[in-house]
Amino acid sequence: MTPDSSSSPTDRKQNPELWMRRHWHLDGNPFPPNGIAALAREDNRENGRLFRPEVHPEKIPEAVDKFVVGAVYSGLKFGYLWSISGPASNDYRGYGKSSMLQYLVEETNKDLGRTVLTSAGFSAEEADSDPICAVLASFDKGVNTSLAAVFHQATDYACKYRKPATKHEPESDTLAERLHARLVERLGTDDPTALADAVQGVSDGIRGRTLGPPLDPFVQLLCAGDATALGRYVTQIKSGARSRVGAANFLSTFLLFAKAAGISHVLLGCDQLEDFAATTTSKQKRALETERFRDFVLELMPMADMLTIVVTMHPRAQAAISEMWRLADLPSMAWDLEENEGHVVVLREIEGVEHAKALLRPYLDEARPATAPQGALEPLTEESVEALLDRSDGKPRDILRKAHALVQRAARENWEQIGGEDARKILDSLALPDDDEELAPATGRSRSLEEGW
Repeated sequence: MTPDSSSSPTDRKQNPELWMRRHWHLDGNPFPPNGIAALAREDNRENGRLFRPEVHPEKIPEAVDKFVVGAVYSGLKFGYLWSISGPASNDYRGYGKSSMLQYLVEETNKDLGRTVLTSAGFSAEEADSDPICAVLASFDKGVNTSLAAVFHQATDYACKYRKPATKHEPESDTLAERLHARLVERLGTDDPTALADAVQGVSDGIRGRTLGPPLDPFVQLLCAGDATALGRYVTQIKSGARSRVGAANFLSTFLLFAKAAGISHVLLGCDQLEDFAATTTSKQKRALETERFRDFVLELMPMADMLTIVVTMHPRAQAAISEMWRLADLPSMAWDLEENEGHVVVLREIEGVEHAKALLRPYLDEARPATAPQGALEPLTEESVEALLDRSDGKPRDILRKAHALVQRAARENWEQIGGEDARKILDSLALPDDDEELAPATGRSRSLEEGW
């Protein structure tokens, strides 16, 4: 079949990917197709690292005040990062809990709490005298179903995770490398034997119950300063061993190392508590692990002295474990009780177009050349951002994935820009799939993280 002679090459629409590159100067669609923050992924659209505090401008200061300052100065042991949906939805995912928790951990580790504490009003001298570091881990239905496994993952994060390089910042050192440098400076020597003796001295000074002595091979590697060998050692621990209580001794040993380096407070961001609370986890296992929360975090040393846990939470997870939590005499997780206000932060929908633009801009900047002006909305317009906000009921995850569908359609049609009326027509025609069958469909919203966004 020959092409229609009535059409010419100039009448054909350009390939959408070429259109994005040549007309919008974007290296592909800047927005994630699912709006799911899988924190380990390399693609910055998908890993939550494009989170900006301007999206929820009051929430990062609130989280710093309650979680970080609370950990350092008020003896906080448990904090709860909630998402609560509005009346139009029964879907509690997609509000940015995972991304915000990751951001808080990374900001804390950047200079061992100095920036976050001074942002809360403390002087640099006060912040330096009470340093804090942070680790990140997550429950997972398929991998991490016990608290011990979560503790091992937190240790893995401390020993291996490097914040990736960006257009503006180089790759970071691991937390273990930073603490090693601090311990060397504190003792005035990099002799691994002297460093290990200091860690053992911290252990010898503990008077309360512990999980046992520090793991000597792990201490030796922490003190040797060889990040590659340390990372391989932590990774090679068999997955079966990670699920046993003894695996928690990895985190306990790391805490002793941190203490020797002068760090008395460690924040553990624990994501996806809803996976721990899922009906696929037996009630007996949930009850046992809840008891271990109490034993490990409130009674066993050095965790009882040093560790503060911030968990993500939403109403369905609360319904599954709140009674067990209460019976284990753990701090109340209820978000709507006045007496809990000091250890609860609640994320809700984005309320204004400026906050929606703050959500979208980092994705657009990431997709543009480094030499391009930063902060522009093109090909979106103010009106199309308003349409995205309205048609997503303010949920960050849905704004992002509907933005992906909108940009893809507009590029296929070769639009110069995306106006408000055109955006509304496209958004009203979308039928995005539900990502979580356990949650009821949301009116005017679509769904889904590993938490969502």
